[in-house]
Amino acid sequence: MNTISIKKDTFIMFLGLLASIAYGFFVAASLQRLHSSGSGDIAALLNFFENIDIFVLNNNYSVIAGDGLFRLLVVFLENFFNAETISVLSAIAFTVSSTVFFIYLINIRSTRYLIYILPLFLMVFMSPNVVNLYASGIRSGIAFTLLLIAITNRNAGIRYILLSLSSVIHLSMVPLISFYFLFHILRNRRINASSSSCYVLVALYSSSLATFAYVYQYNVTAVNSSIYFNFLTFCFALLLLFTSKKAIKNVFGFMSIGIILVVIAGNILDVSFSRYAGNALILYLFFLIKEANPDTIKVFSLGYAPYFALTTFFSIANQL
Repeated sequence: MNTISIKKDTFIMFLGLLASIAYGFFVAASLQRLHSSGSGDIAALLNFFENIDIFVLNNNYSVIAGDGLFRLLVVFLENFFNAETISVLSAIAFTVSSTVFFIYLINIRSTRYLIYILPLFLMVFMSPNVVNLYASGIRSGIAFTLLLIAITNRNAGIRYILLSLSSVIHLSMVPLISFYFLFHILRNRRINASSSSCYVLVALYSSSLATFAYVYQYNVTAVNSSIYFNFLTFCFALLLLFTSKKAIKNVFGFMSIGIILVVIAGNILDVSFSRYAGNALILYLFFLIKEANPDTIKVFSLGYAPYFALTTFFSIANQL
């Protein structure tokens, strides 16, 4: 029986690996599509690398000060493999997206509720917000992947190294990391804040982050989405907030709720943090996997399906 069980686990792991590779190719193809249509951040990235000497000369190296590690990595890979920039970026998107997909599949395989979580799993990873996280926002995708690996790692030393590296690669991860530490502070035995207190404090903290970015205009852009899309985002936030009371007591649920409240606060202040919607969704999926409650999964799936359908429709319509 043990031999049969091991072979079964190996086979399932192999199928998961194949599915992860297929998803990686899908994301890489999405990057190529964005490149062809001139959408997303790909055009700006390619423009930088194609004119890197001019940029560095004109800006006295200030252009690579904030994201130098990522840009040096891309240039190194270009020279090492003698490849074009778009090929290197596609390979990075493939690697990062397939890694996250595989990590999540492994956790799903260990639950007893595969039949409930699998449809939601596919909707989440096929969502435009999540695909674009890896296909368009490549640098933030790398940083977010390191953050996920860090908070799921049991070794404290490795965890803090990866969290630091994540924030260095992309400063947009700093709010997410701060929610991680805030969760552990509130769940400390000496404080042991109640669920109600956690909701109030995370709402205040999220509003403070959005207000700080608005006042100092730090790494922000004006909201350029329609009122209908903002309403969809608001409904999505309500879904994260009220699907399960246990979410606020779980680190992934807590971080998801915190960052989606930053998005809502930003919309109120006319500052766009919509890029965090994909992060919130992926984090909440991990909470649902760990919680493994079929009723909660059903409720969230029913609530998320219309949002998935509408955002996918808008994404396709905007590219036609």
